[in-house]
Amino acid sequence: METDTNPRLRTALVTGIGLLLGFLAMLAVSHFPGVPGHVPEVFVFLTRVQVFVTTFNFVLLVALLWTYVALYRNLPNRYTRSLILLSIALVLYALTANPVVHLAFGFPPLGGSPFIVIPHVFVGVAIVVLFYQSQT
Repeated sequence: METDTNPRLRTALVTGIGLLLGFLAMLAVSHFPGVPGHVPEVFVFLTRVQVFVTTFNFVLLVALLWTYVALYRNLPNRYTRSLILLSIALVLYALTANPVVHLAFGFPPLGGSPFIVIPHVFVGVAIVVLFYQSQT
């Protein structure tokens, strides 16, 4: 896989984009309809932090998945295919763990929705892929 940018620059660029998008998502979530008055402010703050972190992770994981797909095109093998499957599971984890997605499906971001469990299913899939890969 040939690339014109050096790995440090490319990593810094993707990380910067992830930080920027995470920050913008965190700011945007402040403009959603207010949470009920009985929710302590610390939970609102933690939800905003979760939006930042999960958006940041999502951006980085999409970039990583893109890299693995490019690698697979040049070097198709079982190991690279496993890395793609692992990346997909982690992308889905980051996506479903984001409180913005919870709101988009009509669930409160502070709990009481199936999104409390769904992200952990994708981590389980990622762990199974890693375990299988370590055995072959």
